[in-house]
Amino acid sequence: MKKTLRYNYRLKPTIQQEAKLIEFGSYARGLWNYLLSENQRQYEADKTFVFYKEMASKIKDIKKLPEFSWVKAFDSGAAQQVARDLDSALSKGTSKESHQKFPKFKVSYRVKKLHNDSYRSVNNNNCIRVENGNITLPKVGAVPIVLHRSLVSNIKTATVQLRHGKWEVSLTQEVECDEAKKLLQSIAGYDINSKQTVVGSNGLVVDNQSI
Repeated sequence: MKKTLRYNYRLKPTIQQEAKLIEFGSYARGLWNYLLSENQRQYEADKTFVFYKEMASKIKDIKKLPEFSWVKAFDSGAAQQVARDLDSALSKGTSKESHQKFPKFKVSYRVKKLHNDSYRSVNNNNCIRVENGNITLPKVGAVPIVLHRSLVSNIKTATVQLRHGKWEVSLTQEVECDEAKKLLQSIAGYDINSKQTVVGSNGLVVDNQSI
């Protein structure tokens, strides 16, 4: 049985790297807003939504357009994660069984006056790795990391975000866990009173010998 672990670490990027991380965070926000607007347009046209496959295709198409040159500069794996996240949010937001609200547009940092956008990269072909006190991130390079605990498995994803004025990276890893040795078929509750030492919900009764 596999379990996902998430560890958070401090980053200490250079000025140039920090600028790139801010750019990538804004690209993720911009791509989310674009894909969400495409979904709204689609719904107004025929009452349907655009999910992951179509969104991934749209991302590929807009890379060819001059006004979307920033998408080409973005990490392609991170761009796909934006589409996956929106796909999940749309599915939950339109499901009658889910209590999650319909996804909203993300507010520009210019409005919030904060560079606290985040983005998530996927470790394809070992493109994300920790070595020599640095973490290598796609299209960013080797960023100094404060590795206060050792990794227990291979990195699956890396989410970068500026929180409270400090850069952080959240790494997910998959580990194998032992399965339960024995599965309980039923659960019984037990009580104690003045007449019986034990009274079980399964019918077990042990009389109090002192009476």
